[in-house]
Amino acid sequence: MLDSATLYYASAAMMAMMTLLNFLIWRTNRTTPGTLLYIFYPMVMFFSVMSFALHGYIDKATSITIANTLLFSASIIHALAISQFLNRRGIGFNIFFGLTLILAIPLIIMAINDFSLRCRILISDLQHIAEAVFLLYLFIRYARKSYPNGSIIYILILTIIVTIYTGRSLLMGDINTATLLSDNWFSITLFVNGLIAPMFYATGMALLCNERREQNLNQLTEKAQKDLEIRGLFLSTISHEIRTPLNGILGSAQLIMNQSSDPRDKPYCEAIINSAESLNLLVDKVLDYASLDQRDEALYEEDVEFKTWLNNLCLLLSPLAEQKHLNFELTYELPDQACYYCDQQKLRQIIINLVGNAIKFTDCGSVKIHVKLLSEDNLEHLIRLSVIDSGPGIEDEEIIYLTEPYVQSSAGKEKGGTGLGLAITSRLLEKLGSQLNINSELGKGSTFSFDIKLAVGELSLVEQRHQSKDYVTGLAVLLVEDLDLNQKIAIEFMADDEHKIKLAKDGKSAIELMQSHHFDVVLLDMNLPDITGQEVLKKLKKIDHKNQRTPVLAFTASLSPDEVKEYLSLGIKDIVGKPIKQQKLRQALSDSQSNQVANIAVELRDTLYDETASATLVSSFNEDEVSSIYNEFVLSARTKLIRCQQLAENDKELCIKLLHRQASTALQLGFNRYGLALKKIERKLLDNKPLKESLTSALVLWQESLQEYLKYVRSKLQ
Repeated sequence: MLDSATLYYASAAMMAMMTLLNFLIWRTNRTTPGTLLYIFYPMVMFFSVMSFALHGYIDKATSITIANTLLFSASIIHALAISQFLNRRGIGFNIFFGLTLILAIPLIIMAINDFSLRCRILISDLQHIAEAVFLLYLFIRYARKSYPNGSIIYILILTIIVTIYTGRSLLMGDINTATLLSDNWFSITLFVNGLIAPMFYATGMALLCNERREQNLNQLTEKAQKDLEIRGLFLSTISHEIRTPLNGILGSAQLIMNQSSDPRDKPYCEAIINSAESLNLLVDKVLDYASLDQRDEALYEEDVEFKTWLNNLCLLLSPLAEQKHLNFELTYELPDQACYYCDQQKLRQIIINLVGNAIKFTDCGSVKIHVKLLSEDNLEHLIRLSVIDSGPGIEDEEIIYLTEPYVQSSAGKEKGGTGLGLAITSRLLEKLGSQLNINSELGKGSTFSFDIKLAVGELSLVEQRHQSKDYVTGLAVLLVEDLDLNQKIAIEFMADDEHKIKLAKDGKSAIELMQSHHFDVVLLDMNLPDITGQEVLKKLKKIDHKNQRTPVLAFTASLSPDEVKEYLSLGIKDIVGKPIKQQKLRQALSDSQSNQVANIAVELRDTLYDETASATLVSSFNEDEVSSIYNEFVLSARTKLIRCQQLAENDKELCIKLLHRQASTALQLGFNRYGLALKKIERKLLDNKPLKESLTSALVLWQESLQEYLKYVRSKLQ
């Protein structure tokens, strides 16, 4: 074995090193219980070892008393530090502390009265065994599951210490001061307790602290996740609570504006309406952003024919650009038959957000989508998609903050908005493994771009799909419709078939567009805010326009026999009934380009709630938007019907308009009987027939329809 004197000094050096390591551990884990006290354990052990080493140079009784007192004190500090760390200072520690005091008293007495050295070593060994057993109990009982790695280190070294000291207690022979340093058992215990144990203890404490930090991080992560869930629940709940009074504000302001004869009221009403709509947009955007935090779903990748998909998306966006008289174009620099696997819903939302922003901030000039191939291999292409506008541009110092939530550029503050569009876009791109790049020059415009890797899809699927088409595509269509919900659904359906759409929201703008543009077909709502569809057709017969031979399709839910006869007498080619069905719309558009006889029949299930209606909406809206549409209608339906009761006598014209909008929305959402009942009431008002109990019956019918809808919702949640 090593020379015992050398082991003493090596032990002292090791204790000094352990003190330094424990100090560094404490600096990193200042708030962790026990780490500060743990610094003093090797420090006291160091002074204890030095006291034993100086045994021959100072008074024997004094040096032995000091050394043993320090040794036992170090043991108590060690046990107390571990107990504090594990938060287990209780009866077990009190028993250990009492036993240490009981053993310390006879040991000091024996040292002063020069009792047998073997007896004194036996008492010291018993105290070391008691310390090791107590700590083993703590780690096996309380720490093993929470701190597996640190516990392994401590259990290993404590087991070695119990074994060594038990062996020395049982097997060590009689010794005296002269033979102590040469005894093998003494050298072994000094080597283990003075050199090996400090290394294990320092390593073990470092692992314990790391595992505690990891636990804290996991707890913080769980708390953050719960906070996100609570925030999402709060936002979804409060949004519905906000939307209800918002609907009341919007409706009341519009009623006042329509009814008031004082021109001074109009600007105030418009200000109220614009403010309410801005607040509604803010609620929607906040919910979209919050949902990104809540949802961590996997990417839903599917095979997409990229050029056709982009063209359809541009057809959907072009009416927005045309309303601002902007030049909107797509520059496509990929292979014509390129087909990729991608999460088209997320990619679609990203492009819509970027193009919508560009159109919003560009008052004149153009908005362009540029798609080009950066690199390719056999299975993957790197594509850059850019949205380029000729807007006012963005300050350089503002660009770096634009993807932060609720941050807007100077132009954004002037135009209004939530400051969430680019934040949502940036988060979606992160999910797709990309990032948003922004380049801008004041007065010249901005470019928003991102690079994305897409896996190459199966081109054969594209060829088969082209061969299977048996309907007309690529028509120039004029859509005349005032209801936003019907606008979006119709545009989505027609964009799928590559039709080019222009939008008119009233009869006057429809006539102007037909005078300036030629269309292949016109979809005409028969009940518009300013004049009826019938009046539009009558006015067109009296003026020159470019669509004398263009087929017109009635786009309406008013399908009584008398109304159908009237439509046909005015030259209507076919009728696209509401609620809108894609197959019927597709067939009517195809038939309009041939001599096919019109199919006027509209199938509508006689039911309180048609659960298939939501499937139509899902093809045009995401789940959150569908939920929002239903919630808004359900929350406001009764109030609007009561409002119609109040208007039936005083303002019949406004009552008819409200009934028409409610009936169209009800039918589109699947409330068939209720929607048809409202259409009958609307027809009675138009024919100046008495309503009697019609509106009261409609209220009862609405309650029955609502119960059926809620039953369906509950069944979906189970």
